[in-house]
Amino acid sequence: MKTTKLALVLSLAFAGVAYAQPAEQPATGNDKPAHGYAPPSDETPPDSNALPGVNTNEAPPEGTHHAGAQHHHDPSQTFNYANDWFSYYGKDIVGGKLGDGRNHNPETGQTVPGAEEAMSPPFLFMVLNFLLLLALLVWKGRPAVQQIAADRHDQIKTALDEAAKLRQQAAEKLAEYELRLKDADTEIKTMVEGMKKDAESDKARILEAAERQAAQLKKDAETRIAAEIEMARAQLTREVTAAASAATEKILREKMQPADQAKLVTAFISNVQERA
Repeated sequence: MKTTKLALVLSLAFAGVAYAQPAEQPATGNDKPAHGYAPPSDETPPDSNALPGVNTNEAPPEGTHHAGAQHHHDPSQTFNYANDWFSYYGKDIVGGKLGDGRNHNPETGQTVPGAEEAMSPPFLFMVLNFLLLLALLVWKGRPAVQQIAADRHDQIKTALDEAAKLRQQAAEKLAEYELRLKDADTEIKTMVEGMKKDAESDKARILEAAERQAAQLKKDAETRIAAEIEMARAQLTREVTAAASAATEKILREKMQPADQAKLVTAFISNVQERA
């Protein structure tokens, strides 16, 4: 924890040193603004570098350029890569004093036209500050990232396990339903076979009953026919007997004498008595 605080303090210190510059001061009296273009005034001192007969307080005519601005300024020429590690504070981009209203270094005579700009912090300061911050983030952020990744891994693993469990349950349900369907098919086949057997049994029973009934009807018809024949035969016999008796009686009456009649009566009576 102490090491973390120390690293954070060092990072902030590097950042403060790298980006610190004095605040701009408003122009008062003969002072020029710290940055930007200063409007011309009667109190503005003449420029020692100006050409004779040229009024530096007048705005340059349109289409003309400053003598030191024949070409556009290349920022890479004045960029502070690794120079002025600690002395850049309070200087402009060419190493002159910051706050004189122009980018001018009296020691080297270098002048950059345009608004005054503060010298940038050493680029190496910013690189070291960035690397320190990056190392701090990696050092302290890695466990948090690993913990987040582990938690996410656990969540995904739990979700996959739950999905596998649900899939297993679905497979078991499917197998159960398939078994039920198979059992249902077997049961249906058994029922159909049983119904076929019952139908065959009913058919055989009905045919047997029909055959018995037909045989009984045939027997009854034969018995009835035989009885009718017997009745017709008896009726015919009675009729023939009656006709024969009548014919015989007629013949006998025509040809039999009284004495023959008496003999027949006596014989009939004797016959009846013998049977009795």
